[in-house]
Amino acid sequence: MGKVLKRSKRWNAPWSFHLAPKSIEFFAFAIEVCDASIQYVEDHLDEVGGAFLPGSVWCPWGSRLLEEIPRP
Repeated sequence: MGKVLKRSKRWNAPWSFHLAPKSIEFFAFAIEVCDASIQYVEDHLDEVGGAFLPGSVWCPWGSRLLEEIPRP
Protein backbone atom coordinates (compact mmCIF):
# COMPACT_ATOMS: atom_id res chain seq x y z
CA MET A 1 0.00 0.00 0.00
CA GLY A 2 1.11 3.56 -0.40
CA LYS A 3 0.31 7.12 -1.38
CA VAL A 4 -0.66 7.70 -5.01
CA LEU A 5 1.28 10.41 -6.83
CA LYS A 6 -0.40 11.56 -10.03
CA ARG A 7 2.75 11.50 -12.14
CA SER A 8 4.04 8.76 -14.39
CA LYS A 9 7.43 7.13 -13.91
CA ARG A 10 9.27 5.01 -16.44
CA TRP A 11 9.36 2.07 -14.04
CA ASN A 12 5.57 2.12 -13.65
CA ALA A 13 4.61 2.25 -17.33
CA PRO A 14 2.01 2.30 -18.74
CA TRP A 15 0.25 3.88 -15.74
CA SER A 16 -0.13 7.65 -15.25
CA PHE A 17 0.68 7.44 -11.54
CA HIS A 18 3.04 5.78 -9.10
CA LEU A 19 3.35 5.29 -5.35
CA ALA A 20 5.54 7.59 -3.29
CA PRO A 21 8.50 5.27 -2.58
CA LYS A 22 8.78 6.17 1.11
CA SER A 23 5.06 5.52 1.63
CA ILE A 24 5.10 1.92 0.38
CA GLU A 25 4.49 -0.77 2.96
CA PHE A 26 3.24 -4.33 3.09
CA PHE A 27 -0.13 -4.99 4.70
CA ALA A 28 -2.08 -7.97 5.94
CA PHE A 29 -5.34 -6.11 6.56
CA ALA A 30 -6.69 -2.82 5.26
CA ILE A 31 -9.97 -0.96 5.14
CA GLU A 32 -12.21 -1.27 2.10
CA VAL A 33 -12.09 2.46 1.26
CA CYS A 34 -8.50 2.16 -0.03
CA ASP A 35 -9.06 -0.90 -2.24
CA ALA A 36 -9.30 -0.60 -6.03
CA SER A 37 -7.83 -2.28 -9.09
CA ILE A 38 -4.92 -0.62 -10.86
CA GLN A 39 -7.11 0.04 -13.93
CA TYR A 40 -9.81 1.64 -11.78
CA VAL A 41 -7.23 3.97 -10.20
CA GLU A 42 -5.98 4.91 -13.67
CA ASP A 43 -9.52 5.53 -14.95
CA HIS A 44 -10.45 7.69 -11.93
CA LEU A 45 -7.09 9.34 -11.24
CA ASP A 46 -8.65 12.80 -11.13
CA GLU A 47 -10.80 11.66 -8.18
CA VAL A 48 -7.94 10.21 -6.09
CA GLY A 49 -7.56 12.00 -2.77
CA GLY A 50 -11.23 12.93 -2.44
CA ALA A 51 -14.03 10.48 -1.72
CA PHE A 52 -12.08 7.97 -3.83
CA LEU A 53 -8.91 6.85 -2.00
CA PRO A 54 -9.03 9.47 0.77
CA GLY A 55 -5.59 10.86 1.54
CA SER A 56 -4.49 9.29 -1.77
CA VAL A 57 -3.79 6.02 0.07
CA TRP A 58 -4.18 2.93 -2.08
CA CYS A 59 -4.22 -0.62 -0.70
CA PRO A 60 -5.05 -3.00 -3.55
CA TRP A 61 -6.24 -6.17 -1.81
CA GLY A 62 -5.39 -8.32 -4.82
CA SER A 63 -1.81 -7.07 -5.03
CA ARG A 64 1.24 -9.30 -5.03
CA LEU A 65 4.95 -8.71 -5.29
CA LEU A 66 6.35 -9.83 -8.64
CA GLU A 67 9.77 -8.23 -8.78
CA GLU A 68 11.91 -5.84 -6.82
CA ILE A 69 13.56 -3.16 -8.94
CA PRO A 70 17.05 -2.13 -7.80
CA ARG A 71 17.77 1.53 -7.13
CA PRO A 72 19.26 3.33 -10.14
